[in-house]
Amino acid sequence: MTGKGPLSEQLLNAETGVLGSMLIDEAAVGPMLMALADTDFQTPERRHIFQAIRRRYGAGQPVDALLVNEDLGGAYGQLMADMMAVTPTAANADAYAQALKRTSRLWQLRQIGDGLAEADSEEDCRKLIDRANLLFTERSSVRRVTMAQAYMDFFKRRDGMKPPEYLHWPFSDLEEQLHVGAGDMVVIGGYSSAGKTAFALQIAFRIARDKRVGFFSYETDADKLADRTIACQTQTSFTRIMTNRLTYEDYGRIKETRQHMTAPALELLETPGMPVSGISAYALAHHYDVILVDYLQKIPAPKDGRYFSEFERVSRVSSDLQQLGRTTGKTVIALSQLSRAEKRKDGSIPPPTMSSLRQSGQIEQDADVVLLLYKEYQDFDKTRRCLDVAKNKDGEAGVGLLLNFDGDKQCFSIAARQHSPPPKPAAPVQTTMFREISAEPCPF
Repeated sequence: MTGKGPLSEQLLNAETGVLGSMLIDEAAVGPMLMALADTDFQTPERRHIFQAIRRRYGAGQPVDALLVNEDLGGAYGQLMADMMAVTPTAANADAYAQALKRTSRLWQLRQIGDGLAEADSEEDCRKLIDRANLLFTERSSVRRVTMAQAYMDFFKRRDGMKPPEYLHWPFSDLEEQLHVGAGDMVVIGGYSSAGKTAFALQIAFRIARDKRVGFFSYETDADKLADRTIACQTQTSFTRIMTNRLTYEDYGRIKETRQHMTAPALELLETPGMPVSGISAYALAHHYDVILVDYLQKIPAPKDGRYFSEFERVSRVSSDLQQLGRTTGKTVIALSQLSRAEKRKDGSIPPPTMSSLRQSGQIEQDADVVLLLYKEYQDFDKTRRCLDVAKNKDGEAGVGLLLNFDGDKQCFSIAARQHSPPPKPAAPVQTTMFREISAEPCPF
C-alpha cells in the first residue's frame, strides 16, 4: 500500500485492530474469518498474517503469534508484537472488522478511480466500474443463524404489525398465490403471439407504484413500449396511437391520466446486445429494485473468450440472472420464449409445461416462480389467454387464471378465476417381458 494521509492511517489502524484481536484471543479468530476476506487487507504483510492465521485455524492448530511467525519464516515477529501491544482488548473485534470493511472499500474505490483515470479502453473502464458496483452490493456468501436465534427472529418478522414486502401484481388472484420478494427470480414463458410483452408491461407498471423498475428490452424500442403502456393504462386504441389518428376524446382521456401515468417509477430501456454484467451495472447505478428483461434468450453470452453453444449460452445467462438477484437483493423478472409443441391431429397445440422453456432446462431450475402464458384452446374469438403457475417455490403451483386480452388496448383482464390447467396424461402402464418364476425346482 502506498500513499499517506487520513485514509491510509485509518486502514492501518483497522487492520491492526483486527489482527491484534485475533492474536490476543483465539475466540475472535472464527468470527473474524467469517466477517472478512483477503481482499479487505490492503497491506501485503498484514494480508499474509491473516492468511497464515486462517490456515492454522482451518487445520485445527492453535493460533498464537509465535506459531504464526514461524509459519511465515520468522520475519513477522516484531510487526505482530507491535499490533498486539496497541490493541487493548479483543472485545472490540466486531467493531474493528466493520471499520476495516468500510475503510478497505473506500480505499479500493479510490484505486478504481485512479485506474479509470489511466484506462486505455472502454472495456477496461467497464471492468473497473463492475468492480466498484460489486463493492457496494456483494453479500456475504454465508449467513449463520442458530435455531435459538431463528426462533426469536420468527416473532419479530411475523408479529402481524408490518406486512411483508412482496411484489404487487395487477390481478388479486396472483397476489394471493405469489409471494415474490427481494432476490427472487420470476420467469414468464410465452409463445411469440401470446402477448407476453404487453403482459410484462402491465405487471411492470403495477409494481412500479411501489418499487423502482427497470424494463430492459432486447427487441422493442422504448417509444413502442411507452405507446403500449399508454394504450393499456388509458384504455386508448393502440391502432389509433400507432397510425397517429387519435381523436379529441383520446387526447382528453390521456391528458386526464397524467398523474396516474407519470407517478410509477418505471424506466423503459432499449438494451440490444447488453450482457448480464451490463444489466447489473446499469441497475445498480440507477437503484432499481426490480429488473424486468424482455427476453432471456436475446441476452448475449459474457465476453470471456470462449465459444458457447445456444444451450450453454442460455443456461449461462439464466444462472447469471439468478446470481444477480441473489447477490444484489434485486428481484429479476425474465420473459422467455417457449418451444413450439407438435400439433395434435385436430390441429390444436397442447398446453406448455416448464420443459417448454426454450433452449435450456436450467431456466426452470433457477426460477423461483414460473408463469406460462398461452392461448386458450377452443377460444374462437382469439382473445382469451391461460396463465398457469407452473412453479411456485413458496406457494401452490398447478393453478392459474383465465385472462381476456384486448389486443387493441394492449390490456389483460380477469376472465375467470382459478383456471385449472389441463390434467397431465396418465403415466403408461409398466409391463415386463419376464414371466413369473414357477415354484418348480431349479434345474441348475
